[in-house]
Amino acid sequence: MNSQPTPAPAAEDLVICSLTDWALVTAQGADATAYLQGQLTADLSLLAEDTHQLAAHCDAKGKMWSNLRIFHDGEGYSYLLRREVREQQLAEIKKYAVFSKITFAADDSRTLIGVMGEQAAEYLAQYFTQLPDASHPKVVEGTSVLLWLATPDNRYLIITDATKAEALLCSDAVRDQQRWLAADIAAGLPIIDAVNAAQFIPQATNLQALAAISFKKGCYSGQEMVARAKYRGANKRALYWLAGSATEAVPAGHAIELQMGDKWRKTGTVLSSVLVNAHQLWVQIVLNNDLGVDELFRVEGQPDSELRIQPLPYSLEDA
Repeated sequence: MNSQPTPAPAAEDLVICSLTDWALVTAQGADATAYLQGQLTADLSLLAEDTHQLAAHCDAKGKMWSNLRIFHDGEGYSYLLRREVREQQLAEIKKYAVFSKITFAADDSRTLIGVMGEQAAEYLAQYFTQLPDASHPKVVEGTSVLLWLATPDNRYLIITDATKAEALLCSDAVRDQQRWLAADIAAGLPIIDAVNAAQFIPQATNLQALAAISFKKGCYSGQEMVARAKYRGANKRALYWLAGSATEAVPAGHAIELQMGDKWRKTGTVLSSVLVNAHQLWVQIVLNNDLGVDELFRVEGQPDSELRIQPLPYSLEDA
């Protein structure tokens, strides 16, 4: 088969998604920074009020319960993660909180909305007086928090109350949240759902290239294994974006097939996949990190499918 160009969802000037597959957690209290410093891979002492930060929450073996996006909120922090891992992640991160002045809570009082496309800023300007951007990636206005994401292109993640959410979602531009998931795949942002919780060290999902790991801060859960992966070359895996022809998505946790001569061999662990149209599939997958860009993959049970490695918007060379 011939290699195909990278598929993409139909281009639209404005896409609005209700992000019900994502969820919010609040971590409030006087000891919030100190406690989270001992739990997350990122250095929260460097987190400015007007930005947000990717991080991982690991077990003692350095395997991620989840990755998350954290930001200052109220008298502490809030963070975003996949909804289906929230209950387990909360249970793990709260284990030692009884000894600290910090309270964790699942927050479903606010709605998560994704907005993207060339007209995204113009649309949001109807509802907010200030929007986040590259210099100030987080803006707070009233009860709303707005986060700016650089890739792919400009995206906005809105955390807001029910009234504002209803207004934002009253538009012909509302689309299925799979569109937002596809954008995360293209951005190389790892999607950790329940089946893949506690399966990967952060570096296996490229979090070192996304400034989500500090190797200079103090101890945190799983730090020894995460540091070993960096300084002893212990990590042999990486996150990849595959794209091409297929007719069905691949469930998280499943493998795909790699062509080896005239045979096919199961390989990798799928984190997420999206049919961007009826016959074009995007897959986010963890694979061995020594693969060549010309490798050919297919979906098990779909012998006519063809998937190839796509370039991510960051490099792993110096990470």
